[in-house]
Amino acid sequence: MYSAQNISSWAHQLTLRDKVAIVAIAALVYIFLLVVYRIWFHPLSKYPGPKLQAAWYLPHIYHNYVVGNGHLRATRLHAKYGPIVRIGPNHLAVDGSIGWRDIYGHKTGKQEFDKFFTPFPNAESSLIIAPKDTHRRIRRQLAHAFSDGALAEQETVVTQYVDLLIDRLTERCGKTVNIVKWFNFTSFDIIGELAYSDSFHSLESNGYHPWVLSIFSLIKSAALRSFLYNYRLLYYIVESLPVSISPIGAFTTIRGYASEKAVERLGESEKARQDQRHKDFMSYMLRDNRDGNRGMSDVEIVSTTPTIIIAGSETTATTLAGLVFNLKHNPEAHQALLDEIRGTFATEEEINMKSAAKLQYLQACLHETLRVYPPVPETTPRHSPGALINGDYIPKGTRLSVYQWATYRNPNNFTDPDLYRPQRWLPATHPLYDERYKNDNKDVFKPFSFGARDCIGKNLAMNELRLIASRLLHRFDYELAPGQDDWMASQRAFLLWEKGDLNVTLNRRTLK
Repeated sequence: MYSAQNISSWAHQLTLRDKVAIVAIAALVYIFLLVVYRIWFHPLSKYPGPKLQAAWYLPHIYHNYVVGNGHLRATRLHAKYGPIVRIGPNHLAVDGSIGWRDIYGHKTGKQEFDKFFTPFPNAESSLIIAPKDTHRRIRRQLAHAFSDGALAEQETVVTQYVDLLIDRLTERCGKTVNIVKWFNFTSFDIIGELAYSDSFHSLESNGYHPWVLSIFSLIKSAALRSFLYNYRLLYYIVESLPVSISPIGAFTTIRGYASEKAVERLGESEKARQDQRHKDFMSYMLRDNRDGNRGMSDVEIVSTTPTIIIAGSETTATTLAGLVFNLKHNPEAHQALLDEIRGTFATEEEINMKSAAKLQYLQACLHETLRVYPPVPETTPRHSPGALINGDYIPKGTRLSVYQWATYRNPNNFTDPDLYRPQRWLPATHPLYDERYKNDNKDVFKPFSFGARDCIGKNLAMNELRLIASRLLHRFDYELAPGQDDWMASQRAFLLWEKGDLNVTLNRRTLK
């Protein structure tokens, strides 16, 4: 037998090269055994998927956070392997036909599937990531800001900026404009006014507010931050860098501005708050609850406002741009929508949130736009608490994703999934109803997510979309500029779409 002394003596005789070789061999043996375990013996080994992705995180990370084509890859994998696919050693992609109900749905008395990734440092107090009980309390407080009564008050604010958008575009009739930019101007101005009673003044200045520009940097920054989150040492090193040189500094900039605006409102006197032009979201956050205590703490308000600004702006602009693009590539749908809007309203003054909500074909076009071009291609992943999904037990800590893009392009869910067909959303009584789409699984369509943590502002968003689209198409005819055919197909997706310019030429319609 070898004694400890003999082993020690042998170790001292090794050269540096020998020691390096032993460490390298040990590392290779460890990696080999780890790969064997992950592919054949891991609790998720029963789920189909590429062996390379079962063995290593790098392929998934590369496609999702570097190349930006994770949504396309997920679509191909679901088509090949089925509704549940293993896309990482501890990660499953689940089709929405299963995932919405089992992962995101509300289950009384059962543990919640936690969100995987915190979008901002120290965001545990924000609406988006707060623990279950805290989230319920914050959402209850904010629900007043998104009620039907509040929406009626907010319509005046929204209409004010839609009027300004239409005026600005009218001034540019006959010229080519980047419509993405103008939709961004409008959506950010609206959400700034609704949140803080202070817009970003983009429509007035015809330019982006610096803070809004940082939102677009956030798209890549968020992807990088999510990538680094898988490698904690690198993550903490990058997090500690000064904002000026940090590749993820956009997070600090965005959170900083939104927090400053929130702190500014928190410091106002009660009289100043009462003198506000309208009730903004902050006024609802500052209300006392039924017990006479503040419904939200200062920290919760400061943490929640960046989420509201981003969620209530960029995604709206994305949907409007997607509508403009897809209508021009589907002339029959475009003409049908023009006929509905222009046949319903003799003048623009007749168009408001209530009247626009009655336009069935417009609603169908917006739904179809959200299906073929969901603003958030992958819904925020969740962690299993140790629960059943589709009847099978998923171990605690397993990461789970529903790719909206893949779910909506699945032929098992939608007939002609790659085609833009608004008629699939029409009721059977509508003249343009098409029976070919009667078996579409519309229950999987959840563009605003699903469950207790779905988008609190979805009603506001849909009203805003209908109003802007109705006003735009009532006044203008438009053509896409040359070279725009692959505008949608060429985009990369991280947390949001990395959109290029969408150039259109607007002309005021000729009234007959």
